[in-house]
Amino acid sequence: MTPTELFQSAIETLGRQYSTYRFFTERDVVWTVQLQIIGDIERLGLPYRVFNDYGMGQRQRADLVILDAEDNVEVAAEFKYEPSHDRDARFGGDIPQTKFPVVFWDDKSGGVVKDTQRVQEYVSSGRAKAAYSIFIDEGGHFTWRSAPTGSRWTEWDNGVPVLACGAS
Repeated sequence: MTPTELFQSAIETLGRQYSTYRFFTERDVVWTVQLQIIGDIERLGLPYRVFNDYGMGQRQRADLVILDAEDNVEVAAEFKYEPSHDRDARFGGDIPQTKFPVVFWDDKSGGVVKDTQRVQEYVSSGRAKAAYSIFIDEGGHFTWRSAPTGSRWTEWDNGVPVLACGAS
């Protein structure tokens, strides 16, 4: 399996099994994907390594990367996660209302749109061979927004909206 295939397989599995997970933060999603990729690498005896929060240049860090044996970034990924607002603790949920919204759409310091641009820059600058941005909008809070250039809205298990962008 190539690093791109490893990443895509992990995302496809997450999408098919999404309703079996309970995430609270973006890092929970990254951890889940990272564990699957590590498991596949070990099971198949592949020469890759996976890291989270990996430096990609001047003050930029990718949420997840897959490196080859020479430490080249084969895949870089950015994740955003917006829990369903139905999980509001005021109504018996498990996330305090003060946490919503978790992400921003156009935030200059790193919103959803910025992530889609960032992954394209990783590839165009040669810092990664392939890059992806995955935004899980668990309750559909942002689905009324148009997909940024190079990305598209899809649905995962249980109708969970996801904005995905890939560059290579």
